[in-house]
Amino acid sequence: MLLSDFNGSYGSTTYPPELHWAVTRIVRGWKPDVVISAGDLIAGQKASLKPAQVQAMWQAFERDVRRPLHNAGIPFAFTLGNHDASLAADRVQAANYWKAHAPELPYVDRGGFPFTYSFTVQNVFVAVLDASGPNVNAAQRQWLTTQLASAAALKARFRLVLGHLPLAGVSREKNKPGEIIRDAASLRQIMEKGNVTAYVHGHHAAYYPGRLAGLNVLSSGGIGGRDYVGFPGTARSVVTVLDVEQGSIRLTAYDASTGLAIPAGSLPARIDGLGGPLTRVTEFR
Repeated sequence: MLLSDFNGSYGSTTYPPELHWAVTRIVRGWKPDVVISAGDLIAGQKASLKPAQVQAMWQAFERDVRRPLHNAGIPFAFTLGNHDASLAADRVQAANYWKAHAPELPYVDRGGFPFTYSFTVQNVFVAVLDASGPNVNAAQRQWLTTQLASAAALKARFRLVLGHLPLAGVSREKNKPGEIIRDAASLRQIMEKGNVTAYVHGHHAAYYPGRLAGLNVLSSGGIGGRDYVGFPGTARSVVTVLDVEQGSIRLTAYDASTGLAIPAGSLPARIDGLGGPLTRVTEFR
C-alpha cells in the first residue's frame, strides 16, 4: 500500500476522515505486506510550534496510524516530508520518534535511519532518500549509487526509490522551483543506471503513475489532494495498492472519499510540469 501526505494544518493533532477510512480499510480489508509512505505524516515545518506541540503531533500519528498498523502486523515504511523534517528542531523530534518506533523490516542498510535506509520486501528492494527539501546532496547520491549496486538490490526483481519531493512537477499548486528536487536530471540518471523500477514521491499530493525520460515515477496521492498541472478540478484523496506480480507492479488507486477505484484511463495522458513532461503508465516493469 502507498499512503502519503495526510498531515492537517500546522500543529494539527487530528486527521481527516479519509485517513481513518484508509487505515481501517488497510487493516481490515487489504492487509498488505507493508505500507509505504512518501512523507508528510505530521503538520510541522512552522518555527513557532513549540517542542511539546510537535511531540503531540507524533503522538497523534502513533495513535491513529502507526499503532493500528503495528497491531495488525503491518509495518509502516516511510520517507520524511517537509512537514516532518525540514526544520532542524523537527528533525530531532522525528529522529527521536522513529528510533523508538523503528518498523520491523528486513533492512539492508539502516545506518542513516530514519532519514536514509534500505530494505527488501516481497522481492522488492527499497532505498529511502531524505528529500524533505529540494537539495539531495552529493553524499546521498553516492549512497544511493552504492545501494543500487548492492547484492540485495541486484538480487531483487524490482527496485524502488522513495523520497518526498518529486523530480518533475505534477500538481498546479506546487509546480515551481523549491517544490521539486534541484538537479533532478542527474539524480534521475543515477536511478536509470541503477535499473530502478520507479521513483516514488509525495509532496504534490496528486496521484499519477508516469514516465519521465527513461524512469518510471509514481506521484503519491494525498489525503485532500491537489489539481494536476493544466487540469483544474481534479484534486482528490487517494490511497494506492501496489500488487507485486512476477513481471510487473500493478497499480490500483482508490478515492479515499468514495472508496471507489480510480480508472487509469481517467488520468491525464500527459502532464507538462516543471522538469517534465510526464506521460501516463498503468504499471511498472
